[in-house]
Amino acid sequence: MEYVIFAIDNDTDLHTNAKFLRHIDQQRAMQKLNSNMKLAIGCYKGKLERSYVLRKDDFEEFVLESGYVDQQESFLILRDGYYGVVYATLEYQSGDKQFLGAMVQVDPDEAMAGEAWTYRPDMDAYFVTQDV
Repeated sequence: MEYVIFAIDNDTDLHTNAKFLRHIDQQRAMQKLNSNMKLAIGCYKGKLERSYVLRKDDFEEFVLESGYVDQQESFLILRDGYYGVVYATLEYQSGDKQFLGAMVQVDPDEAMAGEAWTYRPDMDAYFVTQDV
């Protein structure tokens, strides 16, 4: 299974957030989503951002061409591997890809010491990528 962690454009604007969430909730209400979107807090290149986690097929169908992520440089793709390992790849809007390694759970201090991490409030867990 593949998932995408992404932020939306202009994520500090409450109206933009509300419109995006209504857009996703409408797809959920019409039973078009294959998964439930999860909230995350991310740090990318040292900048905090509200992020979301969604199955890749749902992301491609309902988010990618929606106009909400046009200004995003890249998206973090998570792919299930063997023995419970989750692999992370940055996919750029240009089509380029950068393999980052395994996505692993770490303690908060270790996560926040770096420039890139993800916090999942639903799991109360921090994640970073590590070389494999």
